[in-house]
Amino acid sequence: MKLSEYTKEIRSKVLIYTIVFLMSVIFFRLFQLQIIKSSYYRGISEGNRIHPVALIAPRGIIYDREGKVLVSNGPSYTISVFPYQVKDEKQREVILKLSSILSLEKSYLEKKLEVGWPKRFQAIKLKRDVDFATLCIIEEKNEDLAGVFFETELKRKYPKRDWTGNLLGYVGKKPAQINDSIKTEDPELFGIEGIEKKYDQDLRGKNGVKYFEVSAVGKILGELEEKKPDLPVKGSDLVLTIDLDLQNAAEDALEPYSSGCVIAMDPKTGEILAMVSKPGFDSNLFSGVLTEKKWEELINDPKRPLLNRCTQGLYPPGSTLKLLTAAAALEEKIIEPNTFLSPCKGVFYFGNRAFHCWRPEGHGKIDLKEAIVFSCDVYFYQLGLKLGLEKWSEYAKKCGLDRVLKVDLPYEQKGFIPTLKFYKKKYGEGNWVKNLVINLSIGQGEIVLTPIGLASFFCGLVNNGEVYYPHLLKELIEKDKRIINNPNLLLTLPFSTKTLRFLKDALVGVVNHPKGTGVAAKMKEVVVGGKTGTTENPYGKPHASFVGFAPAKGPEILVYVLIENGGHGGEVAAPIAKIIFKKYFDKKAKKDVMVKVPEQKVGGF
Repeated sequence: MKLSEYTKEIRSKVLIYTIVFLMSVIFFRLFQLQIIKSSYYRGISEGNRIHPVALIAPRGIIYDREGKVLVSNGPSYTISVFPYQVKDEKQREVILKLSSILSLEKSYLEKKLEVGWPKRFQAIKLKRDVDFATLCIIEEKNEDLAGVFFETELKRKYPKRDWTGNLLGYVGKKPAQINDSIKTEDPELFGIEGIEKKYDQDLRGKNGVKYFEVSAVGKILGELEEKKPDLPVKGSDLVLTIDLDLQNAAEDALEPYSSGCVIAMDPKTGEILAMVSKPGFDSNLFSGVLTEKKWEELINDPKRPLLNRCTQGLYPPGSTLKLLTAAAALEEKIIEPNTFLSPCKGVFYFGNRAFHCWRPEGHGKIDLKEAIVFSCDVYFYQLGLKLGLEKWSEYAKKCGLDRVLKVDLPYEQKGFIPTLKFYKKKYGEGNWVKNLVINLSIGQGEIVLTPIGLASFFCGLVNNGEVYYPHLLKELIEKDKRIINNPNLLLTLPFSTKTLRFLKDALVGVVNHPKGTGVAAKMKEVVVGGKTGTTENPYGKPHASFVGFAPAKGPEILVYVLIENGGHGGEVAAPIAKIIFKKYFDKKAKKDVMVKVPEQKVGGF
């Protein structure tokens, strides 16, 4: 064989072997793709072809205790656009017209389209909560607004009241991103504050999903017929303990004042019947698009409308806490109800300091009951000294005044009870201890409590010592199932039945004695008891407070009122409590009449 023929044969074999090798590789790769990894690549292919769209579950409805709607879902219109249909010269024309119609900056719309261009076959939202008049203009000019359309979404509807923000809260996209954003957002809403946040998991329900077929470049071709949508399941409904009529009455009563709060409770169960913090804000502000300017106004307002004063505010309790000093002294058998101490001459001297009574001319010679009825500071200065700091702090803690009460609202604060250990750490060793307990005995000094904490303490005083967890949820409704939120005992006050009976009787005297400090809360129809408070405030006028209950026998409602910089509790806070009592008992009387009147037959049938 010639050399050339041999070389030619070698080349043929190499070529054949190469072809066989390459065919083997191709065959193996095809086998791997089509047989071994077929399910994997089929999944990727399906994922590229199928575009799932979330179907957001309607949030649950929130009712008051009588079934009146507090929060519902209503339709809202959102203007959206497909970026692929708006480009080049057409984009500038559409942006110019939309800017005028929607009152949006051209730069904002341009940025929206720029960010949405990578997914240009998917709609992006331009503006939420558009009014119907604007919607009509969009429809009229639809030929000039290629790619622009409207979507119907659900938004939360709240009573148009300022109490809604701190109590009911609101929903939004993200806590850190309230106002509308350039970026594409998840359509799901989350509870941000109040009841909406606390029971968000129950209210949100279960989202569904709808499937669309898309092309290789992401253009939606239509609904996917072979894949049925999973329908969303509506969230659970809530029934709150709140009485809407009392709630509105409380806000109206606070109208003349710049800041304060009102809490109404059922002392037998811990149910909160009304809770109003002023200033507040309307939750409906967050249902649409909250402008950055409005958000800045809310967070920078010196009156702090975002603060729920009922559960987050910390205030010296003032004379309302004289009941703790009296009860502790009775339990320790330091005094009896008819014990007289040194007469009140308007001032009490201890060392080189003078401690004044609110009444400059003094109260004269009085016993414990009269000291409560007339709110004599000098009597309680002396009583605090006899009791001592350690015993006073011990009883305050046993009453739960420094505990978190686990109210079903976010960010609850707890009160602070100063102790001997606290003062030693702050001031060191010394005889200053006796001096400090003088102020604490009348609810002044370092002690601070939340309004809900003080209201709960008084609930125990008038409810045979039993303090129930304060709560807002009455029932949770899941489909056809109703889950009742039964009252739970928080603690029992460390006072005997005899002591509690005496204190309750003295509180009735505060309101019904002609010279009682709470006489402004007195009613003809029902016997009211209560205690006033006037708390010194280094930043202005004293805070005015009043806590009252009615009827005296078997209390059904307890009302706490605090007016910041309001002045005297008896003059300012007690009349507000009376308004709430009147509303409550007027409603009750009407219900009783309706029950007693027999049903009348019409036409003799």
